Amino acid sequence: MGEQITLQIPKMGSVCLCLALALAACTATTGTKVPTGEYQLSKITKIGISAKKEEEFSLRISREQMTNTGAFWGGLIGLGIEAGIRSSSDTKLEDALKPLVGDFDPAQVLTEKLSSRMQATAAFKQVLPIKSQDERSLRENALDGLLEVTLMQWGLRLCSASTSGEQVEVALTVHGKVNLLGNGNTVWERDEVYRDGMYHPVSKFQVQDGYIKQALSAAIDNLAGKIVNDILFP
Repeated sequence: MGEQITLQIPKMGSVCLCLALALAACTATTGTKVPTGEYQLSKITKIGISAKKEEEFSLRISREQMTNTGAFWGGLIGLGIEAGIRSSSDTKLEDALKPLVGDFDPAQVLTEKLSSRMQATAAFKQVLPIKSQDERSLRENALDGLLEVTLMQWGLRLCSASTSGEQVEVALTVHGKVNLLGNGNTVWERDEVYRDGMYHPVSKFQVQDGYIKQALSAAIDNLAGKIVNDILFP
């Protein structure tokens, strides 16, 4: 008798999770939820700056090339299978890049860049970088407001330009808000998907020493400037 071939179908929970992640990766969410209220912003003389990350470094090439092929394999299950295969392909490249990213802390860099950019505007009497949810620092420094930015995703993404082939660019997905510490009101809130527009093959990040950290840092600095401008000059 011939050799028996067994096809393993992922469990429905795994299929749904893979599909949800794949669809989320393709969703642009840039937009201001709460535009700056100038009167309320004027109440802030001392502002704290805090950034944190929700995920580790990631690379998304294959997952951003999702097609309708999976649908022909059986609707949701087929799409889930395709998402799982593409995720596995990205993971191999991602694991090869992580040692080059090393101990790079995007949240710390973002906190520093936001603080520097905000200080340069002289819009507030004091700008103080703090650790996320550091209530003691908030009280001791008598801060009036807090800018909190969460890095939802950060890393390399397939370039959006259709002619770029399989080149990648730095991409950062963040959620930011400014709260008054007296009454807790949100005076500014925004989701941002930032792409640096510098297209390179993945190999450049692998062979050029320190380049991936430089590219990440530069993109974070540009994002920080964009956030500060959006808050102060809506």
